[in-house]
Amino acid sequence: MNVYYYSIYRPFIKEFIALKRSLGYKYNNIEYAFTKFDQLVLTREELNIGLSKELCKQWCIRRPNESDKTWYNRIQIIRAFSSFLTTLNYSSFLPVLPKIKNIYTPYIYTKEEIESLFIACDNLETKSTRYNSIVMILPCLLRLLYGCGLRLGEALSLSCTDVNLQEQYVVVRNTKNGTDRLIPLSASLTAIISDYMSHRKHFPLRRNTNLLFVHPNGDSCDSHKVYNWFRKILFQAGIPHKGKHQGPHLHHLRHTFGVHSLAKMAEDDIDLYYSMPILSTYLGHTSIASTNAYVRLTSEMYPSILTKVNNISPFLFPELYNHDNYENS
Repeated sequence: MNVYYYSIYRPFIKEFIALKRSLGYKYNNIEYAFTKFDQLVLTREELNIGLSKELCKQWCIRRPNESDKTWYNRIQIIRAFSSFLTTLNYSSFLPVLPKIKNIYTPYIYTKEEIESLFIACDNLETKSTRYNSIVMILPCLLRLLYGCGLRLGEALSLSCTDVNLQEQYVVVRNTKNGTDRLIPLSASLTAIISDYMSHRKHFPLRRNTNLLFVHPNGDSCDSHKVYNWFRKILFQAGIPHKGKHQGPHLHHLRHTFGVHSLAKMAEDDIDLYYSMPILSTYLGHTSIASTNAYVRLTSEMYPSILTKVNNISPFLFPELYNHDNYENS
């Protein structure tokens, strides 16, 4: 769908969105936010390029029933746009981001809980006699999510040709941020994937598919079914689910990977100042800010490495709304 802008900012909005996407930001639905901003500029009859304080103040007014996340992100977008205009030598007011109380903390599994999850997963049984059960993929899938810190969508999108067993890596394509990345595999995880792929060759596929994770009949895997089975795995592992938004969730395996990796680097006396960008790239984050969120979690779970973590404190304070950051990172 084509989106049109009519205010004096029309060419700048298009250039800003194009720039952000060229840097790896998908910026989904960003056009909608800018149509609202464009309408406000027209209504106010703004004639000069450069966001005025009055324009920003009106844009930043919280709307009825607007959530913290939506309100924050709406202001953050225009703040970024204002910074963009400044780089073009236009004097532009920089709106202040609202202070929102962050009460969300992702669930980080202990190493013992991870082991319990894998044991429960390996012992799953299904009463279905049809070839539409995903039980057979779960032991490999869960280990891949934790061992590589993948998002579920990234894992389910992998093709068999994306896996290089000989050189021990997988290629994750067209990720959330619109980029591809190469993920190294440990020897143990490579062996597990190899074993799964050997079994996959014997699936009675009704259709030809190159997807790595499929139903035995060849159908693609639905993420909702994976979530449902994961709830059963949690129960079998003796890990209580605290309800919606409380966790633990499947996506928290990714956060756990980040925290455990950071803890391991600190324990090995690896300078985290240099290691954090590596972990950020590994996780597919577009900025180091998203990865910084794991520093606080790591220091809380592993107090013994708090001193080492504090050594990288100069970049622990990004402008983040952490709930959105954790859920989508």
